[in-house]
Amino acid sequence: MCRTADGVRRATRSYRCARCGLEAVYENAGAAEARGWFSRHSCRKHEEAMLRAALHEERMAAVDRTPKPCLHKRANHQHGTRACYVLDRCRCEPCSKANSQAESERVRLKAYGRYHKYVDAYPVRLHLAELAAYGIGLKQVAKLSGVSTGTLSKLVFGVYDSTGTGGGRGGTGELVRAPSRRVLRRTAERIYAVEPIPANLGAGQVDPECTPLARTHLRALVALGWSMSELGRRLGMRHGANAVALIEDDDRLIQRGTIDRIEELYAELSMTLPPQADRFQRTAASRARNLARRHGWLPPLALDDLDGEPASTDEQDIDEVAIARRMAGEKSVELNTAEKALLVERWKATGRASSELERVTGINPYRYFVTEETEAS
Repeated sequence: MCRTADGVRRATRSYRCARCGLEAVYENAGAAEARGWFSRHSCRKHEEAMLRAALHEERMAAVDRTPKPCLHKRANHQHGTRACYVLDRCRCEPCSKANSQAESERVRLKAYGRYHKYVDAYPVRLHLAELAAYGIGLKQVAKLSGVSTGTLSKLVFGVYDSTGTGGGRGGTGELVRAPSRRVLRRTAERIYAVEPIPANLGAGQVDPECTPLARTHLRALVALGWSMSELGRRLGMRHGANAVALIEDDDRLIQRGTIDRIEELYAELSMTLPPQADRFQRTAASRARNLARRHGWLPPLALDDLDGEPASTDEQDIDEVAIARRMAGEKSVELNTAEKALLVERWKATGRASSELERVTGINPYRYFVTEETEAS
């Protein structure tokens, strides 16, 4: 107990109400002040608060705190998360604490006006419609974005009655719930990340945009000496006729999965000549090169590196002096693709052997120009 400048004795004073049992402690208070504060308490409010606390403890005691396992087929919800609390109905201490924290954060953000968990679903549906028009369906979007197919289906189509009265299939088929009006912001961001580009097409979806380039790469490998039956075998095709139609038919579209395998095969074989250990392999390589010559298919080094289309001599300058110096044996002279092709053609016109061409100029004739005469030589 101490005495202040105004002469009031201040100390820690405690009081207890005989009616409601309220115990109040006032620190550093005078006797008159403490009695005035205590006299203003409400016994009814204290009794109601005590009753609410008792009911809350009773409810909490009745809650089963045993951790519940996740019974979902595809998900594996972990304890200590709000997802486990809501979806698995687990009421263990870690899950209950996580749910309380999430709810407190939601209330706090709403109070500050920063709660933007949901966005409008209409623009998201428009993006899904754009993907569908390009050829990317909901299953492929789910595979690329990580969003479940159920969520995408509810977002686009809503929920239909598919359960019969007996608990089985064969419902009325009526719309039970309209398509979602809102969607989680993180879900919308994942869906927006899927763009309508050829790389996002499904393996079984045809790709008209990349089909010409893939076919050009296959033809370039044929011009290099790889037979179409061998290319089909390496692509996993059972019959050689499938590879022939794939390479020769300009109107045939190729699926995205096949295009990916073609590009992998092209990267592997574009700088590799086919094996020619015996006469059968040499015959197959010769026939492939002659077929490519008759159709005008160019080998890999004669293709433009950017888009895979054949390089045009009209688009590249021809340096006659550089060609003449290279034919004279100056290997240090740099030539472009058109100049190399022209050099090989002129070398062939002179009737000299292809092996001598590679020895003198350092240019492989089979990569730029192949004829029956050079094959025979």
